[in-house]
Amino acid sequence: MKAFSELAKSKAIQRIIQAKQIDVSQLPKKEDIDRQFIKMAMSKLAQNKIRGFYKASVWSGNMPLKFTFKNWDVTKQPNSDKAKALGNQAYLLAKQLKDHDFNVALAGDRGVGKTSLALAMMDYLMKAGRTAMFVSTAELLRMVNDKYTDNSIKAQLEKIGAEMKRVDILILDDFGTEGGMTGSIKPVHKDLQDLMYQVSNARVDFEHNKARGATIITTNNSKPQLKKMYESKFIDRVYPKDPNHQLLFDNMKGVREV
Repeated sequence: MKAFSELAKSKAIQRIIQAKQIDVSQLPKKEDIDRQFIKMAMSKLAQNKIRGFYKASVWSGNMPLKFTFKNWDVTKQPNSDKAKALGNQAYLLAKQLKDHDFNVALAGDRGVGKTSLALAMMDYLMKAGRTAMFVSTAELLRMVNDKYTDNSIKAQLEKIGAEMKRVDILILDDFGTEGGMTGSIKPVHKDLQDLMYQVSNARVDFEHNKARGATIITTNNSKPQLKKMYESKFIDRVYPKDPNHQLLFDNMKGVREV
């Protein structure tokens, strides 16, 4: 019975081939179909991984932010040439970060567009296949403080810390605000210091003396000010030494949504 069924199927297929005038020599081979299936499955897994890290982001007020390089409007700044140069520099660094790991700092006053360009870099790199995670350090500090009165937050922090260690592109937004405003700078909460130091250690390949992933910080503070908040070794590790990896928003006007 089974043999008869298979024969019937074979004849039915032959009739379809003849009726549709299908050139069987042009049909994909099983090996080609298998390769395509594996490729699609790997792509799906990669996209799921990208979404997973993005979902682990820590947003201020739990409100995700989005920005792309197309949204960077240089006309909102009186010095449009400087705004254009900063946008171009951020784009160039994002292109380099597709295949290389190094840290980037965006430094300047509030509201000048540091977070916007960091988000644009994040958007570009996620579309290029790299995992990325956005962390508001002020919100992270709030969680560190609240964990003493809310036991569920401790588990959240452990998960966030684990993801911060593994993600390709880690963005630390408003880095330094957790240490106070200029003029009232103080050391950051010890638990946050410890978390950040553990994360920074995990993101360095000490055996080969190179970075594991890239860390992008946006900050209103200078490097010496950051060293008053955190251990110097940590700041030296996270703040890029290469001037080409520093975007300095000097003399830029504070404009919302730049």
